[in-house]
Amino acid sequence: MTIDIRPFRPGEGTVLLRIVRALAQSHGFLDKYTATADDLERALFAPNPIVGCLLALFNGEPAGCAFWHRSFATSRGREVMYLEDLSVLPDYRRKGIARALLKGLAVEAKNRGFPGIYWLMMGWNDAARALYAQAGAECDEGMCYYRLTDDALIGLAESIS
Repeated sequence: MTIDIRPFRPGEGTVLLRIVRALAQSHGFLDKYTATADDLERALFAPNPIVGCLLALFNGEPAGCAFWHRSFATSRGREVMYLEDLSVLPDYRRKGIARALLKGLAVEAKNRGFPGIYWLMMGWNDAARALYAQAGAECDEGMCYYRLTDDALIGLAESIS
């Protein structure tokens, strides 16, 4: 068994879309998923991209990904890495792929001079919680995750003069 971690390459948008859609489906959000393979490639390979993505290959086959973007932590006064999605396809789970992706992210963050990686996870995901704790990550129990999207975003934007 071989696990290889590398950045996504141009032309692999359909592979990335398949992996992230599988995550959306497992979390019950597939009905809200609107990104296309072209959208993901445009973001990843823009002239000055703010996003990056690592691909996990298991015995040469695409098995998972870690999609991240640049962010800023005012508490650090520095740019940090924000992990948007860490996803492993169902057939490849429990094989060390998520841990390999997390390690790949740590290497990427270190190489870019980022002092940390930040992310949110679903509270019910006990397997992810165990993996992150084993890696040394800390869960900030005092944080809440909010999002303002779609009709609510438009409604708020149009209500303020």
